[in-house]
Amino acid sequence: MSEIEQAERQVKIILNKMTRDKFNTLYAQIIECCKTACTSETNRAEIVEVVAREAFAMATRQHTFVELYADLCQRLHADLEKEKIPVNFKRVLLDQCQQSFKSYLEPPQIDKFLNYEEHYEQLVKFKTKMLGNVKLIGCLLRRAMLSPKIIFHCTDELLSIGSDESLETLCVFLDTIGTTFDSAEWQGRPRLEEVFTRVELLTEDDRKSSRIRCLLKDLLEKRRSNWRDFSGRPKAR
Repeated sequence: MSEIEQAERQVKIILNKMTRDKFNTLYAQIIECCKTACTSETNRAEIVEVVAREAFAMATRQHTFVELYADLCQRLHADLEKEKIPVNFKRVLLDQCQQSFKSYLEPPQIDKFLNYEEHYEQLVKFKTKMLGNVKLIGCLLRRAMLSPKIIFHCTDELLSIGSDESLETLCVFLDTIGTTFDSAEWQGRPRLEEVFTRVELLTEDDRKSSRIRCLLKDLLEKRRSNWRDFSGRPKAR
């Protein structure tokens, strides 16, 4: 294998082992890989892209570790800047965010000859990936790893599609960012209010399934309860 292939393989192995208990030890291996595994700046940039891509891929499969992968991205960005490694990790994350989000905007192409159980299994896999994707985007937004402008790109797209899948994704996304961005101090609050107004209108739309309307109502109820914020994270400014 080439130098870059070896380093990419090592990053994947490390991320597959990542847990909260092992975080510090495995993170040290990742940063070392980014700093020394590749001798050229171009190769280092490729390895950082691998970390971002694999973090998104893992988050789509393992929702319980989404916060962990977001912490990894935040810490890696800080350490790359500290070490003056010439890689714009936030730019890499933005590109990956846009690619991942776009890939889950449309329902999957499922073989029409599958039986009911197989068809349902494929839909569940798609939904799992879709929701994990927006959870990670939301967690990165809360850590200021992505521009808040991304919020309205996501909400506008999901509302314009208006399918059950996109509206469920919208609920998960708004729930993820609510504790941080639903604040009177945040300059984007007026536009966020418009989003919630549209959500409220959808709860009365009989064309939507009862399940989706219930999810939307639950979201609004949680908002009225101040998101039950136990995260301790500061509000956005």
